[in-house]
Amino acid sequence: MLTNLMPVIAMLLVALAGCEGPVGSVEGPGSPLVLPAEEDSAAYLDRLSDQNTVSENDAMRGILLLLDGKDEATSFEKRRQMLAERGVVSGKWTFQKDRPITRGKFAYMIFRAMKLPGGVILAVGGPNQRYCLRELEFHQFMAQGFILAPVTGLEYVGVLTRADAYIRTGKLPAEVALEEE
Repeated sequence: MLTNLMPVIAMLLVALAGCEGPVGSVEGPGSPLVLPAEEDSAAYLDRLSDQNTVSENDAMRGILLLLDGKDEATSFEKRRQMLAERGVVSGKWTFQKDRPITRGKFAYMIFRAMKLPGGVILAVGGPNQRYCLRELEFHQFMAQGFILAPVTGLEYVGVLTRADAYIRTGKLPAEVALEEE
């Protein structure tokens, strides 16, 4: 699971406020999409939070970090295989490591990773991208949006954070909001 997210959230707030953090380089558009080998979960989330879109490779890495607290896969194909064995990704899908993940694919992956109980449609027909997205929107894990739209980095980090909290506590975002009032 993603642990100690408070420092990451603090770094995100600093970045959004316009303050500069430590100097470093982040691979930009047009550069090879290679994941840094030494990158821990905090550095991973910080890097992704600034991106306009999240690649399928990065999305799969985040799901493995969510489930296992680490990503031991040595390649994109190994990540896909590990998640397919767990039923988190569909074997029918095609993947490209540098293609942006869509909201539908990401919703399906998060829904399956969290083992969230679904509504009637999901219970009868099984999970699919459309209804997993609707379920996550309903439970306030994700904002309303088009199923084929790419997931932004900031949205991705927010959803992972809420999914991690759900896995640890069993509480939905709406339940947590009501407790805080």
